Amino acid sequence: MTHPDSDPDEALSGQPPEHRAAGMRWGWFGAGLLIAGAAVAGWGHALRWSLVEEPSTGMNVMLLLAAGLLAAPVFAAVRLARMAALSEEHPRAVPDAVYSVRVWVVLAVLVVCPFALYGLVRLQRGFMGGLPEPGDVLFGLGLTFAAAGLAALGKGAVGLTARSLTSLCAGLLTVAAVAQAGLLAAETLPVEATTAVATDPSRTGPDPAPENATPASVSKIAWQWRPPNGGTVRHAVAAGGHVVVRLSDGVVALDSVTGRERWHYRRPGAAAVRLLAAPDGDMVAVEFARGSSMQEVRDRTVLMDAHTGGVISEQARGLLLNAAMTSYGFATAYADDGTVVGWDLRDIGEAAWSYRLPYECRPVSARSSGSESWHVNLRDVIALPVFCDQGVGVIALDPRSGDEVWRYEWPWPYDTPDIEVERAQDGSVLWLTFEDDDENASKEVVLTQEHGEDLGSTDSYGDAPAALTTDGYLTRSFEHVWERYRWTPYDGGEPKTAEPALESDSWEALRLEDGLLAARPVTKTVKEDTVTIETSMAGWGGTRPTNLSFDMGYDRTNAFESRKLYLLPVSDAVVVAYKDGTTVVGLT
Repeated sequence: MTHPDSDPDEALSGQPPEHRAAGMRWGWFGAGLLIAGAAVAGWGHALRWSLVEEPSTGMNVMLLLAAGLLAAPVFAAVRLARMAALSEEHPRAVPDAVYSVRVWVVLAVLVVCPFALYGLVRLQRGFMGGLPEPGDVLFGLGLTFAAAGLAALGKGAVGLTARSLTSLCAGLLTVAAVAQAGLLAAETLPVEATTAVATDPSRTGPDPAPENATPASVSKIAWQWRPPNGGTVRHAVAAGGHVVVRLSDGVVALDSVTGRERWHYRRPGAAAVRLLAAPDGDMVAVEFARGSSMQEVRDRTVLMDAHTGGVISEQARGLLLNAAMTSYGFATAYADDGTVVGWDLRDIGEAAWSYRLPYECRPVSARSSGSESWHVNLRDVIALPVFCDQGVGVIALDPRSGDEVWRYEWPWPYDTPDIEVERAQDGSVLWLTFEDDDENASKEVVLTQEHGEDLGSTDSYGDAPAALTTDGYLTRSFEHVWERYRWTPYDGGEPKTAEPALESDSWEALRLEDGLLAARPVTKTVKEDTVTIETSMAGWGGTRPTNLSFDMGYDRTNAFESRKLYLLPVSDAVVVAYKDGTTVVGLT
């Protein structure tokens, strides 16, 4: 029995008033956690719904029911605080209200805890996969705090009889701070990155590319580099005066002289699916997508300074199909309606300009060994092969504005021709052939990228030259035991020949100042775990070639992907890489 002079609230709680203050604050603090957690979880669900994927109707219905159950304990807590003020008129109202709060808390916990566990699993998978979604982060953290708030609300229900705005706000601010920290962690924790120091510390832009840095010839293996953790080479480009290698989860830049790592940017768990380099070599773009075991996430595109590895921008979207990277942005061409669109460099979802072919012209799809797209990305222009009013030609666009820079036209009184296109490795010239098999007609032309100047034709007999530069072209014949390569200047100068000691199925050839470097991969059976690269450096004029061979390793991840050998002339070296190989080699 309660003493007539005792405090009824003390009898209800079992604690004197001076010890009851802490429980009272925890009750309202839990209410703050619950309210803010539910709001953050709803925000995260809306973000994922609008940006990533549309949830099922069943999921939406269950989340609405859970939201209603989360609101019930809050309303019960408010009702308890109001009943406490009327406790003298209704002495049983407070115990009944406390009981009601705890019942609603139990019911809400039974429903919310599975959702909180589901949210935490998505949160963990996002971080482990290297591409955490802000919506998943907010959803998981919000429901976790909502569950914690329910526990605090149920434990401190008696203390709700006295209102505490301070404790309520403390709970709200706690969730807000942790949610902000979670979003920050989603941007920084999944990334493993290092940067290099610029050659000139006082400069703010990229290092200028060294002039005439490609070696005149090569005769030895200067260095070998293996990807960490047994990784394989997926792609390689020359950029920043060095070589940038795409691995399964990111990119690594290697010093061309020493083979040491200059910088890297990796997202363990994610998949690096594309690597593009600007024609001037100052920037690279890397597209990341989810790994095979990850949940649905948005792709990421990271734009980096090729010299230092510094991140210029990061965007939560992937590159468009067949997008070409220029020094000012990205460009995509649509052959079905003859439209070319330029995209902003720092926001690839924002169109910077649009160009449509003139009415009398229509696009002509071209065969190319380097691209499947209609447009050809040269060093300073975007080239479009077209067929206009009984004439064939090329339209060159300025990648900054989409304006027409120059146009090349040639009469063609036949049907739409078949076109084959090749570009120089440095994007300086464009080689094209226009053919009509029915009329036995053909036209071959080599155009400079600056002004569309016609440099004439090659004697490659309809096959693409083995190599192109601004001053000449390389062709090959199989009249001898070994392949014979001939370098012919456009200005009619004396041709030069070289005979590398390789059989007639070599895959790549690179023209250097003192001779020709040819290379080919050799495998005995597709089951072997290594590929041997044979190289032959032959001087001009038939001098005896210097031969080198080295194992690249091999771990083919997709049997349907084509093999690719990379011969990359960079600063003071020629870098050799092989798709799915486990070694990168520098020759000097």
